[in-house]
Amino acid sequence: MAFLQNTNSSQLVTRKIQRNVISKRTRMNVIGSGLIQLNRFKKCSKTFVLKNDYNFIDFNQFFDYRFEMIVCKLKKMTQQTSIKFNLYLDCVYVHVLTQEHRDISFKTVNVLAYTNSNFKNLLKKMFDKINKEESNFVTKRSGWSLYSIDALQLRINIVNPLTGSSYVILPDCIRNKKAVINIKLNLVINILKCLKKSGLNFHCIDFPTPVNQIKSFERLNNVSVNVFSLDNKNVVFPLYMNNVESKNHFDLLLINNGITSHYYYCFINDFCRLIRSQKTKHKSKLIICKRCFTVFSNIPCKFKLWGINGLKKT
Repeated sequence: MAFLQNTNSSQLVTRKIQRNVISKRTRMNVIGSGLIQLNRFKKCSKTFVLKNDYNFIDFNQFFDYRFEMIVCKLKKMTQQTSIKFNLYLDCVYVHVLTQEHRDISFKTVNVLAYTNSNFKNLLKKMFDKINKEESNFVTKRSGWSLYSIDALQLRINIVNPLTGSSYVILPDCIRNKKAVINIKLNLVINILKCLKKSGLNFHCIDFPTPVNQIKSFERLNNVSVNVFSLDNKNVVFPLYMNNVESKNHFDLLLINNGITSHYYYCFINDFCRLIRSQKTKHKSKLIICKRCFTVFSNIPCKFKLWGINGLKKT
């Protein structure tokens, strides 16, 4: 019985290795240069392959080779949506003594990115992580050395489309927090009239408004705007963030009705109340970072950051 179990497990491992070899062979046989898109069944997922056409044998040289091209692709992908992306590096290593060749891959975790993300910094952090993983591999697996760098995969998952539309009913879990103002269509016209009287210039944006036009609106009106949205579990996450909040600042929630691709902007009038339940069960007053959702207590503490000063140091 034990022999049969060992046989079955070895067969499963062999099949997995064969599948990996086949999928890698498929990637490497793609014709083209630069970032080549692979065909995927999921519309919300895209994979691009960058082959090592110049046979770089150094990780940093290969990363620098098309760095700007990857940055441009990420910027283009976030013009109409927020994304999660990661990197996957295909390599071949050879054992010095046995001359055995083995496919080895290094990958990074998914990172959330939106229109105004600093893609150069995000990529550099990912490259550093891959370099560290490669160094650990060589240290722990003595006798193995890099034989070739085959390709770099850029894997992108689309979070959701970013265009505002008409009135949408808020999910119960959000509505019950009483932290978001959701305006019905018959009130929108009156509010727009008030906003126009306030001196704000709306000529730089379309209606409905895509998120990539918010930056122009901020610059023209000397205001700051943050946009948040909900994932499929109604968890709030940042979509568009301004680096500095001005005196005239607005926090907005972009939501979907779950049926069509139409989205709608709501005004967040109490950010801490909106986020509190997904970070802690405590009912005391809290201060929450809008970028990373780090929670700071308003009670003085000697050994950890707290209050507004703690928020400023993050």
